Amino acid sequence: MNHDNCHPDKKFAVVNPSKICQPMGAVQALLGVKDTMPLIHGSQGCSTYMRFQLTRHFREPIEVASTSLSEKTVIYGGEFNLMKALKNITEKQTPRMIAVASSCLTETIGDDMVGIIEKFKDANQDQDLPIIIPVSTPSYTESHVEGYNRTIKALVEHLATKSVPTGKINIITGNLSPADVTQVKDILKTLKCNSIILTDTSENLDGPLTEETLSLYESGTSVEEIEDTANSLGTVALSKHVNSAGVFLEKKFKVKSNAGPLPTGLENTDEFIKNLCLLGDYEIPKSLEKDRGRLLDAMVDAHSYNYHRKVAIFGDPDFVSGMTRFTAEMGMIPSVVCTGTKSKIFNKDMDCISREKEIFPVILAGGDLYDMHQAIKERGADILIGNSYGASIAQEENIPLFRVGFPIFDRLGAQRISTLGYRGGIEFVDRITNTILDFYYDEAGYEIIEEKTKEEVEKTIKSQYSIMEEI
Repeated sequence: MNHDNCHPDKKFAVVNPSKICQPMGAVQALLGVKDTMPLIHGSQGCSTYMRFQLTRHFREPIEVASTSLSEKTVIYGGEFNLMKALKNITEKQTPRMIAVASSCLTETIGDDMVGIIEKFKDANQDQDLPIIIPVSTPSYTESHVEGYNRTIKALVEHLATKSVPTGKINIITGNLSPADVTQVKDILKTLKCNSIILTDTSENLDGPLTEETLSLYESGTSVEEIEDTANSLGTVALSKHVNSAGVFLEKKFKVKSNAGPLPTGLENTDEFIKNLCLLGDYEIPKSLEKDRGRLLDAMVDAHSYNYHRKVAIFGDPDFVSGMTRFTAEMGMIPSVVCTGTKSKIFNKDMDCISREKEIFPVILAGGDLYDMHQAIKERGADILIGNSYGASIAQEENIPLFRVGFPIFDRLGAQRISTLGYRGGIEFVDRITNTILDFYYDEAGYEIIEEKTKEEVEKTIKSQYSIMEEI
């Protein structure tokens, strides 16, 4: 077990990174807010990349605006472009809120986004302006996980307002699929827990086909709900890496905060529900107990196929640690785990899981997919769990890739993949076991032999008799 950042033979560069830039996480957070327009303050390519990556993953139209900086604006500053973008969005789309996320370009040249936004407000005091929030998301540091974290914190910093206690619980989801957000909402509903989801992408990124023209999202977390987070009973973050908003609400408004782990598998889902019950004094209904029992049953049914299968896992840090624990619960052996984010929290989680489950994976914290590939060659793996960028590794090593996470662009239905909670866990157990059966079925000695014709059988019998006569 180790916490290597890279393979010892490679120190010169990052090859095939296992992370995406901060603005991507910011946009994903903002797409879960009702009637809001994300605006990337940077070059046209920044917002184009966001739209491209998100559209081919979710298969939904994605709205991301851009200040379209050029060589000239980089030299003289992007103030004019940002002011113009704010004016155009306000006039043409009239959103309730505009969230301006910086990029590596604007962070490098030092554009004062806060000052420019205030200047725009001063110049339009007689107008009914939307709420405008700046979010600092430099692309050259951290990852999309931190971009999501900073964005949720910026939302509560600018909007949370103390009034009357509501008894609600704030849920910070992190970069989850719409299906996983739905699983979390179903658990909350079953517990009869009133909640505020930060932020709710369950409908915006998995919407029905309608004849309505493309417009700002009508679903998601409203501005009023974000304002009301200051009056909640507590905050539960599903990720230990996206709890800055929870810490802020606790310090300023005395709203209790609890972070992680991601409710993947049996033990983590148990802990998530326990945390909710401690905050809100809820009783666990029979229906949840039955779902838990069904997950246990699915794990027992699949055990003979999964037992001691080596698995390599990559993706966001909380996803990787959660999936490592879950696969170990299933009797599998995590041999290599990799996240592109350098994180002491991740290292601590992995050390804890390794001791509890008596597993000894190669742990790559801040590694890339090249590092992971080299580790797989050394330690071996029967299956790879992660996003579409692992396809070439799986093909070269002749192992199946179980696609989950972000982005998935070479398969349909990424928005409907669920692994969280008891029900998502059942879906995961079934799907990964069937993937193993598809790939290794004959290896287990279950090869189907085609039925022989009557003539072939008679020919075989005659040949056997002739051999006996010779003897």
